[in-house]
Amino acid sequence: MHKVFGKPSLVFTAVVIASMVLASCAPATATPTSSIPSTGSTPSAAAPTTAVNTPAPVSPTTAPTASSTQVKNPNTLVYATISDPQSLDPAWQYDTASQTVDFNVYETLLFPNKTSATSFVPMLATSWTVSPDGKTYTFNIRQGVTFQNGDPLTAQDVAYSFWRVMITDRSGGPSWIMLEPFFGLNVASFANDVVKAQFGGNWVAAAQAVENAVTYDNTANTVTLHLKQPYGPMLQILSGSWAEITDMAWVVKLGGWDGNPADAQKYNNPAVQADPLFNQMNGTGPYKFVRWVPNQEVDLVRNDSYWLKTPLWSGGPSGPASIQNVIIKNIPEFSTRFATLQTGDSDIAYVDTQYISQVQPYVQTTCDASGKCTTTNPNGRLTLYSGLPSVESVDLFLSENVNTTGGNPYIGSGKLDGNGVPPNFFSDINVRKAFNYCFDWNTYIQQAYSGQAIQAFGPIIQGELGYDPNQAHYSFDLTKCADAFKASTLKSASGASLWDTGFYLQYIYNVGNDQRKTAGDILAQNLLKVNPKFHLQVVGEPFPLELSDQTAGRLPIYALGWLEDYHDPQDWVVPFMSSGGTYAGTQAFPSAVQTQLDNLITQGVSTTDSAARAKIYAQIQNIAYQNALNVFLVQPQINVYLQNWVKGWYYNPTYPNPGFYFYALSK
Repeated sequence: MHKVFGKPSLVFTAVVIASMVLASCAPATATPTSSIPSTGSTPSAAAPTTAVNTPAPVSPTTAPTASSTQVKNPNTLVYATISDPQSLDPAWQYDTASQTVDFNVYETLLFPNKTSATSFVPMLATSWTVSPDGKTYTFNIRQGVTFQNGDPLTAQDVAYSFWRVMITDRSGGPSWIMLEPFFGLNVASFANDVVKAQFGGNWVAAAQAVENAVTYDNTANTVTLHLKQPYGPMLQILSGSWAEITDMAWVVKLGGWDGNPADAQKYNNPAVQADPLFNQMNGTGPYKFVRWVPNQEVDLVRNDSYWLKTPLWSGGPSGPASIQNVIIKNIPEFSTRFATLQTGDSDIAYVDTQYISQVQPYVQTTCDASGKCTTTNPNGRLTLYSGLPSVESVDLFLSENVNTTGGNPYIGSGKLDGNGVPPNFFSDINVRKAFNYCFDWNTYIQQAYSGQAIQAFGPIIQGELGYDPNQAHYSFDLTKCADAFKASTLKSASGASLWDTGFYLQYIYNVGNDQRKTAGDILAQNLLKVNPKFHLQVVGEPFPLELSDQTAGRLPIYALGWLEDYHDPQDWVVPFMSSGGTYAGTQAFPSAVQTQLDNLITQGVSTTDSAARAKIYAQIQNIAYQNALNVFLVQPQINVYLQNWVKGWYYNPTYPNPGFYFYALSK
């Protein structure tokens, strides 16, 4: 299996309203952010709940009165967030700040059916068919649609958009998501895994293969995808930002690739500002791009010629958007951002976890993920959507055969002598179970997330195929922790047991991430309670160093997060469970277990029936539990704060986190 270009998450993932982790198949770091750029299926470096150099709390003013809650600026919606886009090009961007903009300007062939993450409605395609073998998808392209510059949408534009994403393949970008279905499950890079590995370095032949994989017929107005193997998540992928449709003629006028395979190499892996679509947009969506002032704001204006005349779902919007202007403001400092909520100058604002108590007096109505709402303060002015499941997790990873090349301080002496552990310390299932039983989830969720998280039961998070709320899972139990340690077969050189000898090792987290430090502190304290000879030292490292050591397999136990690329369990089981995964690839799972996991992962992605896939992924989830492969910690929850006058918002986990489809909103 492949090593996913996913995103180890570095966001403040306690109430990650704008959590954005650069999508690049790497563990997430702890960078305090406002919409932190995201790295696809990458380890997440989510920023700490308690930020360093936190500004002084803002004192709540008196409760707002009815007169202060009159609609402000009815023709303009202001979203106050904490991050800036990286790029506006669908083929380059891989962070939620960029995706939020693209999501409202560009469109895809199909679209999630309102709140559903698994069913889709036609958008730029009117219909599609899938061949019985699951390898050929044919889309009928909608006629009468124009780009915002007036150019008509054609089948060639659709095919070109997909070609261009695969050819562009900028380092750390999203192109692997489109490459895999067409070129194989081990493909993460066009240059290395397609051009070099499959075509012997022949760029022209490789580019021609891209065009053969996605064909079009302008006369029949169809686009056909020719997959290498059946690919279960294909529809999810085609609704993602990397599958947004651009205007070929317009891109070429800007100096972009003209579709000639002979020129493809020149357009591979461009620097961000060398990309002609870096700060230019021309989509078919409900909003048009006006300007981007870096580190300040992005401005959009309603597309009065928007093509949609019939709602995509019952009760959905149609015609020109209700709100004429959208301003996405980058306001990193909370006190300033909070002031815009108090005055009504922002309609939506990101609220960091540690400031929830300051905002709560202003909340009039509290709603859950289903949209059921209750009045909590008649004098409030805000609507809060609370406890929404994020698409991120934070976990502790256990390496069963640590790399000791050149020495390794993380395992102390490297022996079971009370001053270290052997490299294969976590190869003993009893040790892995003991570490699970010694972790206190309830305390962690309260201390690190203010209650805004749920316990993770395995690699597959709530809301995905294969997740079962009744899944067997570990619970905090110091007696079972002690019993598991006593059952360990590890011995010292003199034949003494692990229980009698004790141990020392280091727990690594990305420095500055207080949430992950808290997890280590809780575990270390509980290990000492069980046996005063059990020493776990909690050590913070800069995120790049932690990633480097993790990739080299040098860390015995470490904390990282994951922010999904696309809403499917495949995007979770590969990094967490595959022999080539971002995490599992260096954890050295037992060979029989790894073979079983790899076979199931291949079956899961190659099966197109949802019910059958769910059973496969549930089996993977259970294997992770039975073998105590990791200490799965939490799935953070999201809070969304809106002014009461903002109507029409709903939660869909597939939208750029947390999902502002401005077209659905009104004031």
